[in-house]
Amino acid sequence: MTAIAQGVRRVLIIDDNPEIHNDIKKILQPTTASDDFDALLSDITGKAAAKAHQTMILVDSAFQGDEGVKMVRQARMEDRPYALAFVDMRIPPGPDGLQTLKKLQMEDDRLQYIIITAFSDYSWQDISDALVSKDNLLIIKKPFESIEIRQSASALLEKWHIAMEREHILAALAMQRDMLEDQVRERTAELDRKNVLLEKEVEERKKNEEEIRQHRNMLEEEVARRSARIVEQNNFLHTVINSLPHPFMVVNTVDYTVAIANKAGRAGGSGVPRGEKCYQCLHGLPHPCHEIGLPCPLQEVLWHDEPALFEQSISDPQGNERILEVYTSPVASQQERGEKKQIIEYCIDITRRKKLEANFLKNSKMGLVATLAGGIAHDFNNLLMAIIGNIELAAMNIPPEHNACGFLDDATEASDQAKVLTHKFLLFSNFDPPARQAVPLGELITTSCLAVLAGSNIVQEFHFAQDLWMGYIDPSQLDLALRELFCNALEAMGTEGLLILTAENIIRSGQVHPEKTKGKYVRITLRDQGVGIDHKDLVNVFDPYFSSKVRGNGKGMGLGLTIASSIIHQHQGYIDIESIPGKGTTVYIELPAETE
Repeated sequence: MTAIAQGVRRVLIIDDNPEIHNDIKKILQPTTASDDFDALLSDITGKAAAKAHQTMILVDSAFQGDEGVKMVRQARMEDRPYALAFVDMRIPPGPDGLQTLKKLQMEDDRLQYIIITAFSDYSWQDISDALVSKDNLLIIKKPFESIEIRQSASALLEKWHIAMEREHILAALAMQRDMLEDQVRERTAELDRKNVLLEKEVEERKKNEEEIRQHRNMLEEEVARRSARIVEQNNFLHTVINSLPHPFMVVNTVDYTVAIANKAGRAGGSGVPRGEKCYQCLHGLPHPCHEIGLPCPLQEVLWHDEPALFEQSISDPQGNERILEVYTSPVASQQERGEKKQIIEYCIDITRRKKLEANFLKNSKMGLVATLAGGIAHDFNNLLMAIIGNIELAAMNIPPEHNACGFLDDATEASDQAKVLTHKFLLFSNFDPPARQAVPLGELITTSCLAVLAGSNIVQEFHFAQDLWMGYIDPSQLDLALRELFCNALEAMGTEGLLILTAENIIRSGQVHPEKTKGKYVRITLRDQGVGIDHKDLVNVFDPYFSSKVRGNGKGMGLGLTIASSIIHQHQGYIDIESIPGKGTTVYIELPAETE
């Protein structure tokens, strides 16, 4: 059994820095086996994944480009190919990362790549022009995050595995087809020989009647055996089709009726009744897809007379959006008029993969926005210091009763607000790293809450664990994050209401939430009774400059939750939000605890 069949994924790291090798190995190798990956393997092969064979990642190291090329060549020759390669752009003193990539793709065109670099030695256009295929390449900037490495590696390993399984399946099908064709030719030749014998026996029937009867009986037995074998093969094919976890059907293009379908072709797995239409089975629609503006697989094949692949967005019975990848192929070429033409349609649910891709793209965009905001804020802060200094000098050189004093006071106030906004930008962009220390979180939460809610009629309830751990945080930055959250709660409730604050100790094992780092945390929960947030806005509440409130007068700037989220993540913590319109909002914060 090959390493691929056993669930082994080989990863090669090409970097001259041993610490990078150690970091990536720690990220990839300790993870537990993924049931989702087994489910995906079951989807491709049509067989249930064996529990005894779990996906295992083997990581090898190469410290020079030529060394990595030799290892890829040797692995391919030994039929133990690498699935993914992490390549650094700078690998002195030999060939650099781009030159190494050119050699690697000549050795193994199925290898997936992740470029890890801290410098812009080559533009994306340079890399794109130098490579034969750009679909198997991702670029990650140093310093990287563990979740970024893990998600990128998981996505590319799944892509490589699907391609390998597809090649194996196609090769097996081709071999089976060749074997069947050989058997048909052999059996046809055998029948031809027997027919010649029968013709000779007919001519000598009077002399050889007994021999003719014997041959007749023998032929009848052979036909019976072959008929039984054909029935057995048909039953086997029926079982294979019904074992596919995704909808599979053969559709008549004339009237959209389903000729053949598996159990997954209909919700509930009850099979497809005779004469039912394909759009009724898959989507529950009363009319064909193209008549209501949706892409139709049958129309695509009829127009182009070749296999087609596209995506469809549908809603399941619970109203949730599902994205299907639809594979269609004609059963035969264009036939004579009056005869039906059929196509094969196979659908795979890729909703989860699309969400992962969207999250990865969103995180990448947020990183770029943070970098830009940090650079602008830093330069603007330097200019702002000069503006404030000159305003103060101008105020010192004019008498208090001068008409310009009021304008200078307004300019000073606006400059102070600009300083606060600049500081928020710097926090959002990670420009000012936290100075972490052991801090009693109960006192910090209480102080921040009372400072923001002073003068309002909002009632506060504090529920803190008696043995609450100390947090390993920057007190000034966390205070700013909490104040932003309390301000949001105050604006949501107005001048009265109930705000419940809880703090408790938790230990993350990494099994329930594998995307979160294991260790000791303090969970802080803020639950208000405000107007709440609409469900469609929850996915955007942490985006910069997104606000559902009216802008102006310091409200609705769209930076409060962004700053809070940025500060929490700088502390290697986690933040999440839940809300029900008209009933209130709950914010969950998890911060690393002081372990010593």
